[in-house]
Amino acid sequence: MEFRVLGPVECHADDGGRLGLGPPQQRAVLALLLTRPGRVVPVERLISALWDDAPPKTALKNLQVYVYQLRKVVGARLVSRPPGYLVEAGPAELDLARFTELLALAREERSPRRYREALALWRGPALADLAAAGLLRGVAARLEELRLAARVECAEAELDLGRHAGIVADLGEWVREHPVDERLRELQMLALRRAGRPAEALAAYRECHRVLRDELGVEPGEPLRRLQAELLRAKPVGVSAIRQLPPDVAAFSGRGSELEVVKARVARDGVAVCVITGQAGVGKSALAVRAAHEIAPRFPDGRLHASLSDGAADRVLGEFLRALGERPGDEDALRYRSLTASRRLLVVLDDVATAAQVTRLLPTGPGSVVLITSRRPLAGVPGASHVRLGALPPQEAGALLEAVAGQVDDAAELARRCGGLPLALRIAGARLTTSPQWTGSLLASRLAAEARRLGELGLGDVAVRSAFEVSYAELSSPAVAGVFRFLGLLDGPDVAVAAVRALTGLPDVEEPLAELVAAHLVEEPVPGRFALHGLLRLFARERCRAVESSAERSLALERLHGHYLEALAGSPADVWLAEERENLVAAAHQASPAGAIAFAAALSGYFRRRGEVADWVALTTLALEAARSLGDVRAEAVALKELGAACERGSRFAEAERHWTAALALARRLHDRRLEAATLNNLGVAHWRRRDLPAALTSLEASLSVREELADSRGAAHVRTNLGLVRAALGDLPAALACYREALTTLRACGDRSGELHALVNMVDAHRRLGSADRALGLAEEALGLARSVGDRQVEAGVLLDRGIVHEQAGRPHDARASYGEAAALSRRIGFRWGESEASRRLAGLDG
Repeated sequence: MEFRVLGPVECHADDGGRLGLGPPQQRAVLALLLTRPGRVVPVERLISALWDDAPPKTALKNLQVYVYQLRKVVGARLVSRPPGYLVEAGPAELDLARFTELLALAREERSPRRYREALALWRGPALADLAAAGLLRGVAARLEELRLAARVECAEAELDLGRHAGIVADLGEWVREHPVDERLRELQMLALRRAGRPAEALAAYRECHRVLRDELGVEPGEPLRRLQAELLRAKPVGVSAIRQLPPDVAAFSGRGSELEVVKARVARDGVAVCVITGQAGVGKSALAVRAAHEIAPRFPDGRLHASLSDGAADRVLGEFLRALGERPGDEDALRYRSLTASRRLLVVLDDVATAAQVTRLLPTGPGSVVLITSRRPLAGVPGASHVRLGALPPQEAGALLEAVAGQVDDAAELARRCGGLPLALRIAGARLTTSPQWTGSLLASRLAAEARRLGELGLGDVAVRSAFEVSYAELSSPAVAGVFRFLGLLDGPDVAVAAVRALTGLPDVEEPLAELVAAHLVEEPVPGRFALHGLLRLFARERCRAVESSAERSLALERLHGHYLEALAGSPADVWLAEERENLVAAAHQASPAGAIAFAAALSGYFRRRGEVADWVALTTLALEAARSLGDVRAEAVALKELGAACERGSRFAEAERHWTAALALARRLHDRRLEAATLNNLGVAHWRRRDLPAALTSLEASLSVREELADSRGAAHVRTNLGLVRAALGDLPAALACYREALTTLRACGDRSGELHALVNMVDAHRRLGSADRALGLAEEALGLARSVGDRQVEAGVLLDRGIVHEQAGRPHDARASYGEAAALSRRIGFRWGESEASRRLAGLDG
């Protein structure tokens, strides 16, 4: 349903048919409610408006009849709510609400286009049919005042942009409809004067003088008289009248440091130029406008503003010349340089694409300042300094959201979903403002689904996706656009050049990546690594799904995963693994089942050494699910064995035992004696952890028997290390040490440094318990060096704890405190909760 009051009062059904609203007074009831949509109009106000404060005795009954009849037309939209009635109609259903919304946008953006969209909704005088019948004339007059204000502001905005000739015809029409409005007359005279038609401007003044004298008996006001005097003296309107800056940004928040940087960089002699760059929607224009308003008092000779979104530098040059009192013609650039040479001007050039667009628009007067915004670096602008904007940090993002929408529940989560992008935050805030029934948590939940997030971040003509599309459309070639699209497939945080080559299948990706960085579609947080803002990643993924086939996307990911698995097969250093860890985990989750199994197998050793149990468990669980989906029993058994190891390292001993029991059953089903031996060894450790020592001995001795049967001396050495743990738990420390020594000899001969480390650690504990402090400390230092060498941080923390205990038992509290402190700090850093808790407990015991 659609309601119209900006002209004759009308109501249209969804199919477009016009509905009958009854007699004039009945239509007036609806019209009065529509001028206050969603708000209750008291009965007394309705009666007073309908009968001009002289209602008949039957007024209330008549009103009730009108409401009853109107409900037959508009249905439940007309609501009874004490002390009166209201009509529920949104901006899309009511021309007055849409006009008010567009007018607010026009005032915020200082946009003639928005003003004209708003004015186009009018079909004649407000409530035309009712006012003609003598009803609601006061209400109609107030609406007409809004229309007049919009026309005045539209004309002012057009003149500020130098569009003098284009607004003359409109002003002539508007003046005829509002003949006694002096501000419209003044704007008409200014437009005619700046369009080179001074005689017509003087004629307009004479007409105004006659109308005011004949109809009101007054003389024109001071502004009109002053303008007439300037025309008679043939002097141009002063440059000081040039005030083209758009209104200051509403709800500007954050960017405090960047604002100070911009202001500092333009505070110098000569012509200072500052280029503000960043991705679409990052708030470049808002920062430029705020900075311009803060420094504007320094520029009495004029403040020029233009958007170059259409690339029409010649058009802007002509507008600037007209604003400076000149008519464009030949050698405009030379005349512009001459006109600006003796003036101190502030020039704001928004949405510039190339340095060539601005070179002719730079003023030459000392002390002038130029602020430029661009999605590209514009390295060719002479003498320019550069300020690059990124996403807002969480606290500033939340502050901007609440500056737009007021107090917002779940503001931090909503700001996170918007990726700290100011455009997205402003749209989210506007959606909350225009839909009061929505909450921040509801909108955040709607944004949680990545597939529809970009669609949710749009309001009317303003949308995050549309802003990104402009930058994407400006890319120089299909190849560059293709690299951008493929990058959208990635789930990791950033990516190296070699990985981009694999992903795209292109041997040369450096130049496309450089262009994408210059266009602010891709970031280069550190040299050689490339990342996408979260919302840009979603946009790139959308475009990839729209352009590339499913087979092409799958092949790209297969190439990338093959690249990573090949690198993992080469036993890369831990530095590389740490740098690529999140990408590798993300790749494992995106990979085929066989790929997931391969990633888990390749990364388990790294996670084991680093003590990063959560990732280890997650990746191994993924491999287990993949193996089961493939029906691969051997891969399932291996995954269960590895998952048990991860749970055991995380002190989840019951889970470890359950996984290892399941792995043992599969190993026996497969008749895999090596896997059976390894799983029996692990089960022995689980039983030992749970203090079921007889079961531990049974499992470990069975494992040792299989290892010896297979002539697996290295495997047997690992089992002996664990048998030593059980012997020690049973109190037979000499037997435990014998197991450790035999295992250590074999493991050193095999070059198994991780196994050697565990044997040494166990020997430290045994010597400490036997009272051999010096021997225990010597072995602890040896174990520490080996743990640091192989990168096993959890074992390193455990050795530091053991060393502290040795010092404490030997009566050296200072050394004990230092060792416990190191253990606590390392445990905290790697998330080893038991180690941190135990070190803290022992430190407290020393202090007590």
